[in-house]
Amino acid sequence: MQNNKYVVRFSMTARLAFNDFKSKYAGSLFGALWAAAEPLVTVLVYWFVYTIAVGSSEMQGIPYYLWLSAGIAPWFFISDGLRGVTAVFRDYSFLVKKMRFDKGLLPSVRAVSALISHLIFLALVFVLCVINGLSKIGIIYASIGILTAYIFVSTLGGILALACARFKDVSNILNVILNIGFWLTPIFWDSDNLSGSPIIRFNPAAVIVREYRAALLYGSLPDPWDIIYSAVFCSVLIIIVRICMRRFLPDTADRL
Repeated sequence: MQNNKYVVRFSMTARLAFNDFKSKYAGSLFGALWAAAEPLVTVLVYWFVYTIAVGSSEMQGIPYYLWLSAGIAPWFFISDGLRGVTAVFRDYSFLVKKMRFDKGLLPSVRAVSALISHLIFLALVFVLCVINGLSKIGIIYASIGILTAYIFVSTLGGILALACARFKDVSNILNVILNIGFWLTPIFWDSDNLSGSPIIRFNPAAVIVREYRAALLYGSLPDPWDIIYSAVFCSVLIIIVRICMRRFLPDTADRL
């Protein structure tokens, strides 16, 4: 009976997530291709600025545009995912106000929807790696970074979604923090230059970016410190979000 409950929840989450993903591109000519188009154009613009204009062609022996792509892929997932999950209760207020609907599914719905877009862009990064002869792509190792990023987005986003249901300004505050975090995360620059800095060691986005680069560019496991930190950080977030959901979710509909 318990297993059937989880199957139903998983099925409903997957269905709603797919519908949420499709709704983003409903009516557009190229549909889901836009999920890869925006990050691809962004990478090309930064590649032009940093490679052609500035003259930085490589980073740690890797073509700069490829090194940049492996770092910007998880950042797009984190930033877009957190924005989407944070606003989910307000965006789906019509479902939140339904008495029999499991409101606790909604953060996961938005996180999975963002994950679909992320995997489309990530597939493009895989292709670029193969074209450039990086035959040691650690697809299995990359799953560590993907799982870490997903848990980070769904749990932290869930906490913020509960806060946003009460205070709409939370979304605006999050945008400011993400804009700052974009430059504090080693997307464009080498984290080895500040390896001992708390900005690098304890910034979860920086840890996730390093996990992706280790797998995609070098076909290796992430640094043991990054794996341990990710496991502890994600475990703490899971505990916090469960406590917050139990405490604040029941009266979310009344706050909207």
